[in-house]
Amino acid sequence: MKIQQDAAKVLERTSHFLQKGIIKERPAWYVPVGVHPTGYDLTKRPKRFDSGRQPADPQDKLYKKQGEYFKTGMSSTDRRNRNNKVHSIPKIKLLEDKLRDVFYHQHPWEFARPKNLVENEGNDVKKCDWSHMLQLHKPLDGESVVQRTLYILKTEREKKNITLFDAYDQARFEFYQLRMAEEMSANVSKEESAMFGAIYPSTNMDWGVQKEQEVVDQWTKRAAEMTKAYDASSSRSSTGPSNEMSMESSSIWETSFVDEVEEK
Repeated sequence: MKIQQDAAKVLERTSHFLQKGIIKERPAWYVPVGVHPTGYDLTKRPKRFDSGRQPADPQDKLYKKQGEYFKTGMSSTDRRNRNNKVHSIPKIKLLEDKLRDVFYHQHPWEFARPKNLVENEGNDVKKCDWSHMLQLHKPLDGESVVQRTLYILKTEREKKNITLFDAYDQARFEFYQLRMAEEMSANVSKEESAMFGAIYPSTNMDWGVQKEQEVVDQWTKRAAEMTKAYDASSSRSSTGPSNEMSMESSSIWETSFVDEVEEK
């Protein structure tokens, strides 16, 4: 949002109207505002007053020719806005964001796992107890590592004098153990179901690879046929009319010399 500076031009416009005769009488606020003019920088800040110094004489701000009007021209330094960053949004830097950046940079395939972004009440995080990694209301992912790291860093820093890297490594290794146990249980359950007669269709990734391989096989056959046709055309051009023309263009002396060599 841009700082509004229109209020600073009230004295300027009123002085101009009085000078041109548009306004006949001075407003009641005219002299006080002239003694204490409004600056172009409207940001609020504490103001310091020196005890032994008197305020500036209002006569210094009057025109020399027409002393009843206040000076309205502002210099470039008065118009300069010295607080450009007052309304800019500060960048919020959190330790959680740095941990997420490190984890997902080291484990980019975690982005491929589906995530549920819908919450029933909007405060499902409060139901999680990060004294352990595995949660009932939340699947295992990179956010579990981040929150577990913060919990370890907060609770065990005073006891074990643990650092951020130690807490992150501890949470990361817990994540690895739970992930391996999860994949192992999934494979065991799949093998048990297959043993009792379950049939698993191909996954979407396998189906995509199969369709892609069919297209590659068709392209291979077509490329082989085109290669044979190209080789045939190139060999025909090398043994075709060009050699006959070269033999016809040769002189009689060259052909007779070749015939004599062949007879001998």
